Amino acid sequence: MFRTKTLIIMTALMVSFLIPTVVFAESDTVTFGTAVVTNDQAVNDSLVVSMSGVTPPAEGSAYNAVLVSSDGSKSLDLGALSVIQPVIQGVIQATGNINFVYDSTSEGYDGEDLFATYSRIKLTNGSDGSTAYSDNVPVNAAVYINSLMADINSIDAHLATAIASAFSAQSSSDIDEIKTQIGTAIADASAISALADGLGANATAAAAEDVEDRNLAEGAAGVIASAANISSWVNAAKTTADNDIASQTSASVANIFAAKIFNELSAARNGWDGNTDGTISSSTGEGGMAQARASAQQMATLTLEAKDLPGSETSTLPGDKPASGGSVLGLGLPSVGESIIRDLILLSYLLGIAMVGVGSVILSRNRT
Repeated sequence: MFRTKTLIIMTALMVSFLIPTVVFAESDTVTFGTAVVTNDQAVNDSLVVSMSGVTPPAEGSAYNAVLVSSDGSKSLDLGALSVIQPVIQGVIQATGNINFVYDSTSEGYDGEDLFATYSRIKLTNGSDGSTAYSDNVPVNAAVYINSLMADINSIDAHLATAIASAFSAQSSSDIDEIKTQIGTAIADASAISALADGLGANATAAAAEDVEDRNLAEGAAGVIASAANISSWVNAAKTTADNDIASQTSASVANIFAAKIFNELSAARNGWDGNTDGTISSSTGEGGMAQARASAQQMATLTLEAKDLPGSETSTLPGDKPASGGSVLGLGLPSVGESIIRDLILLSYLLGIAMVGVGSVILSRNRT
């Protein structure tokens, strides 16, 4: 009896060690850094590459950063990247860091929206131009991200006009002028709200294209939260205009409400430090258009690994768009080929072997 219990305990322990091995097998991927699109003189016109643990290239050669379109038809050479090897206690380390910025000071810069054309990056090395590090945003995710970035640009333009009108209204002493300016300020409130609602839909769809990408998921959450804030602040501004200014006869009182509208529209554009911690995050009650843009750029983060780029891709949207963000039959089931299916099958197989083994031992002991 004692031996049977011991065997059962040993088998359970063996299975407990196997489970994390199976489930977390894919977390061993080594990443060396990121390439992130940012703003310099225009929207998405700059790229920041930050890497560590990079093996220096052979003497006389250098890594070269190249952006590539999803279908491989276009590329942009960003230039050479320097690997800085730190010196620790007088010893030069075997690997180094890359801190590279492509912006308005770089050769070849023309202010274009980089992500609108390119969703892949590779760091090449050697005379044959072989790829040492690379990453890509899935083509369908890139389409969704570009769509929400276009809507963010549109929201930004609407809010810039609205804020300028609200500013004029709060400093005017003419009640009719105040009402006219406020009317202009909130004229596009419905359009802004509709665009903001679209941000959340596109962010959700993009994240569904690669559910294992943390940057996609976190960026999408930031876009969704900020989009809800934008709608809330713009609608609040419209309510103030309709309820407190439309029928107002006192210019001084109307100025007070115009200032409130100005603040609400400014929050929709720039965000609001709701918890007064000195930063404005892409979260409920804080994020505005600026934070939505930053979150969208986070969604487009390229995570550099020591690998080659996959084959060229062509978007399947909208005609071949998968139901419910890639689920089988839209039922929320994992798509064919997802790693979780493979892991569960392997785990079930191992558990089956363990159970058969334990059962055989128990049966043998009972017979004897």
